[in-house]
Order: sequence, then structure tokens, then C-alpha cells
Amino acid sequence: MSDATFISEIGTAIYPHLNKPDVRFNENGEYKVNLSIPEDKAQVMVNKIEKAIEHSISDAETNGKGKKIKIAPKPFETKDGHTVFKFKMKATGMNRKTKEPFSQRPMLFDAKKNPIEPSSCSIWGGSKLKIAFTMREYYSPAIGAGVVLQLKAVQVLEL
Repeated sequence: MSDATFISEIGTAIYPHLNKPDVRFNENGEYKVNLSIPEDKAQVMVNKIEKAIEHSISDAETNGKGKKIKIAPKPFETKDGHTVFKFKMKATGMNRKTKEPFSQRPMLFDAKKNPIEPSSCSIWGGSKLKIAFTMREYYSPAIGAGVVLQLKAVQVLEL
């Protein structure tokens, strides 16, 4: 899959960790947010993600030499007329190729596309957001083939 950046529809934030990384289950920290979008507006995103998942599965089957490929959990869930997408980004870690440590954070912007300093405002659940993200395909024999939605930037339309 290419490194294309996609922009989500406007949605409502659920449990956002955008100012500080969440270190509860991962000591390296993780920036994340679940974005709830009405089902009818989310269909275009769902179709793109489904296509990327199919591509990931076909790649895994090609490289798996005929083994049965499991399907990993999808990065979205639809219920009660809303689709909830799960976006995340590692805060720190080790680059696999260069073995150098890295540190990153999502870019934050206000409604007029001006940069926001993370310490200047707190982004809570219920905020209206648009997310810039990339889709990363993966395959793990234990989990299966799938796609993860990797955060790049967040536009806060309404706190």
C-alpha cells in the first residue's frame, strides 16, 4: 500500500489521547483517538479500508505459500448508526531498519488550520475532529492480516 494520506469525515472524539501519550498499556506511549462518524458519511472511508484489508490479505496469501491466512480485527466498528474508527500513533520507539530511537506526536490544528500547541488546550471526548491518517498493512501469523489507521494530524473544529 502506498503512503497516501487520507482525511476523515468530521466526527466526534471518544477517549482522545492527543495532548499526552497514553502509557497505561504501553510504556513507550501511544497517541490515539476513536472517532465516531454517522454511518452514512463514513461509508467512503469504510470502502477504502476494506479494499486495503483485501490487499493485505492477498499479499499475506502470496507470501504465505498456501497457508490459511487469518483476518485481523478491523480498525472500525459499526453500531447504532455510527461507525467508530480507531486511530493511533506510537509516541516513542526504535526504528527497525536504522535501530535509532524516535519520538513523534500528531500535528494539531484549529478550525482555521493554525497550529495548536498541545499544552495550550486539552482535547476531550465530544470534541469535533477531522483526522489525517495513513493506512499501514500488516501480517502476523498470530493476529492475521489487516490494516491499522496511523495518525498523522488532527484538526480540532470544536472543543
